[in-house]
Amino acid sequence: MAKAFRHSFIVLTVLIALASAPTTSAQTPARKGFIDAGNGVKLYYRVVGKGNEPVVLINGGPGFTSDYFADDLTTMSRNHSLLVYDQRGIGRSTLVSEATALAAERYVDDLEAIRKHLGLDRLTLLGHSWGVVPATLYAMQHPQRVRRMILVGAVPAERRGLDEAFQRLAAGRDSATIRRMEELSRIRLATPDDRTACREYYQLWFTPFFGTSSAASRMKGNVCAGSSESLRNKQNVDKFTFASLGNWEWTTSLRSVRVPTLLIHGERDPLPIEGARRWAAAMPDARLLELKGIGHFPYVEAPDVFFPAVDRFLRGDWPEGAIRVSRQ
Repeated sequence: MAKAFRHSFIVLTVLIALASAPTTSAQTPARKGFIDAGNGVKLYYRVVGKGNEPVVLINGGPGFTSDYFADDLTTMSRNHSLLVYDQRGIGRSTLVSEATALAAERYVDDLEAIRKHLGLDRLTLLGHSWGVVPATLYAMQHPQRVRRMILVGAVPAERRGLDEAFQRLAAGRDSATIRRMEELSRIRLATPDDRTACREYYQLWFTPFFGTSSAASRMKGNVCAGSSESLRNKQNVDKFTFASLGNWEWTTSLRSVRVPTLLIHGERDPLPIEGARRWAAAMPDARLLELKGIGHFPYVEAPDVFFPAVDRFLRGDWPEGAIRVSRQ
């Protein structure tokens, strides 16, 4: 399990729009730059699309740059402004490497720094995979600062669920694939910035995360993006970030998150659909859109469903097919 976290797990998704003290009007954000997150940490960000209040996209990983999914989400920029940022420790942001600087709480602090930088009263958050975690923890701690959330391919709300998902993944791989992944892991441990090994490893890793074998070829994102120093620091991000969460169990805490929340989850996502149902059942104002035959990247595999659903939700309505999930 520790090894799986070390190589990171998956990723995707997500962006962020944030502000300082309560205000009724937002500043027009710069198209790109750096945000001071305190303690010497600078977060690289860029804004695409039009509008003063960007949807904040929070990508998965941890340890991936925003390049792995931002280009696949730019369809949203036709109707909305999007803020994409590299999370701390990776990409063009400050490459912090200490356990305290990579604790999950710091990712929550970063969202608040983004909000203040943009001068927004509330944020609209879209998180993918691991990105669901900082988004939701932020909503727990700053409920008055979140307008609405979109949670895509959410990690399970309890540590046990993620452990079991990784165990099923390992059991489903053939012996040749396992041996090759172990060999590539050794190469990447010795030479973290070996991009050839990186690409091959994640091609094998992510194959089960797509509903169909052809879907992966449509993904524009690059999970091996970043400088050599960033790729090397990924080991520290993987090691410390998830470890900081301990044996998490959020189903009770989620009851305090009363902001409108749309969960989108593929039926064939290795992170089980039952986990997404638990998220939706625990949150008072959440609905779940289940996508049949789709894996972990619905914005890649089912764009004709994903983007209209997100657009409708951002405009204030629940998309067709999104259902309430009752508590068991």
